[in-house]
Amino acid sequence: MFRALAIRSFRDGLTLLASCCSLMFAFIWLRLWIVSQMDFQEAIGMFTKVIPEFIEKMLPVPIEVIATIEGRVTFGYEELPVGLLIALWTVARGSDCLAGRLGDGTMEMLLSQPVRRLTLMSSHVAVTVLGVGLIALSAWFATAVGIATIAFDEPTSAIVYFPAVVNVFTIGVFMAGAATLASALGRSRAHAVAIFVGFYVVEFTCKILGLLASKMVWLKKLSFLSAYEPTLITIGLHNEPAEYWPIFWQYNGLLLALGCAALAAAAAIFCYRDVPAPL
Repeated sequence: MFRALAIRSFRDGLTLLASCCSLMFAFIWLRLWIVSQMDFQEAIGMFTKVIPEFIEKMLPVPIEVIATIEGRVTFGYEELPVGLLIALWTVARGSDCLAGRLGDGTMEMLLSQPVRRLTLMSSHVAVTVLGVGLIALSAWFATAVGIATIAFDEPTSAIVYFPAVVNVFTIGVFMAGAATLASALGRSRAHAVAIFVGFYVVEFTCKILGLLASKMVWLKKLSFLSAYEPTLITIGLHNEPAEYWPIFWQYNGLLLALGCAALAAAAAIFCYRDVPAPL
């Protein structure tokens, strides 16, 4: 039954998954091409003089490091389109897992079949996590193709950027867990999305305040976004691996643990609560 449900779930999400993978590949490759056309060494002096102090505080590494080939390539993983594509897939899938089926009335039909609730949820989540992995790999594949097809002023290797891809995957797992938990708490898909968006806004605000206000630096510890540092991790492992391997495992392990905890909480809520009638 798990296999049949997973195949059906994969078919339902295939169009969205293909779109997210294609857009991720296109964005990363195009950004690499744009970066290759810019003379960062010439502009670095100007940037260090005119960049506002609050912007500099928000950068994951000093701007001089971002100007290196590793910094220029990896910083793309922190830009808005990457986060939006991961969020699009995880929120769309997570909100549909439980609350979406309750809202459209299909949950009662599914539960009337000889299938366990945990199997129903886990088959959907497995496809969601698989999709997160494919989207993250699309980003790395675009990086590899870009390095092979675009002329850069310095040599580099695609394998250097794999830690950034792992960080993208782990934050995607966490977002999938959070969206699924919101789906377990909500009665409709709109309700689940509202819960997740509210949570994300609070977390984003905590990180920004922690970065900008020295007296509120403790707020960074309350935000899961503080564990999403693909540029810092990648450049750190490239330059000082002995110092940054513990950080790599700590950040990614934390995101995976929190994501699994959210999924476990969603499963407990779904398996032991009464399923309300469809809206």
